Amino acid sequence: MGTPPAGYSTSVTIPLPTDVQLGTETVAKLKEANDLNVARMLAGTADMFGGATGLVRAVFQAKDIDPKMRELIILRSAYLVDCPYEWHANVVMAKNTGCTPEQIDAMTSEGPPTGLDDQSAPVMRATDEMTKSGTLTDATLQLLRDTYDDVICRKFILIIAWFNLLARFLNGCRVPLETGDKLGNRTSPLG
Repeated sequence: MGTPPAGYSTSVTIPLPTDVQLGTETVAKLKEANDLNVARMLAGTADMFGGATGLVRAVFQAKDIDPKMRELIILRSAYLVDCPYEWHANVVMAKNTGCTPEQIDAMTSEGPPTGLDDQSAPVMRATDEMTKSGTLTDATLQLLRDTYDDVICRKFILIIAWFNLLARFLNGCRVPLETGDKLGNRTSPLG
């Protein structure tokens, strides 16, 4: 197994916006997300914040998507993109959804994750391909379609794409790791 992302090795960051910069209405909204650093940095995008949080809600509340599978997608994406924030926060949430230490460790595989069941393996293969190349091969897309209906396939592809985008946003801004126990028993940043 590989080494999970641990922290940034850079010195320039975009600071988290302050309460004064965000305003009272936005700061009140951050309480729903326990003022997680990811939510605060997204809030700093001003007029884009509502759209971003709408997609976060959709991804974390998607019907017929197992929260454990979502967390494995997040961890695999975080590992492949080398995103310390996403890895750090979502190891906690993965454990809270019931992911095993073995499943979490498998997400740091240098090659395709091993030891996965027939439902998880195609999704992790799709996560690897989309994260590395930006698309899916016909063989992987067919495998997804053979395993899941088209609506679920679309949802998985959107979830993978979202967490790739989010990892790149977090890395680009260098969002600091959470301190303290803001995550607690959460299985989602929404509470």
